[in-house]
Amino acid sequence: MSFVQNSVATLIRQPQNGKVQIANADGQNQKTVYAAGANGSKVTALIATSTDTSARDVQISITNGGTSYPLGTVSVPTGAGATSAVVSVNLLNAAAIPGIAIDSDGNPYIHLVSGDTLTVSALSTVTSGKLITVTAATVGDF
Repeated sequence: MSFVQNSVATLIRQPQNGKVQIANADGQNQKTVYAAGANGSKVTALIATSTDTSARDVQISITNGGTSYPLGTVSVPTGAGATSAVVSVNLLNAAAIPGIAIDSDGNPYIHLVSGDTLTVSALSTVTSGKLITVTAATVGDF
């Protein structure tokens, strides 16, 4: 298959966002934060908050064709983002995902191709009645 080089810059056509909550009933199952657009997508912000009374490890993965490809795991502290004392967690950080792409402004990002879904999972079950919320606050579809 030959590839024709694009001579014009490819820009975001449609701003989007994605949201998911991980609850006790979800166990360690993967939850979809965002499904890529038909021409692919760029995720530039992935933020986690928690009402849980225990810190939880959250794994970020790209799933395609039924296969999951883990990118990294980030610890989400007790009550992250629920009070000003414990800030929300940036899940797209180079310490947690070595080799993540960095744009010209110094911000990490993930490209998703058509058919990809960005998924997250708690590696241990969230406390009953508590939630971990993951928001892909800035996503763009090409």
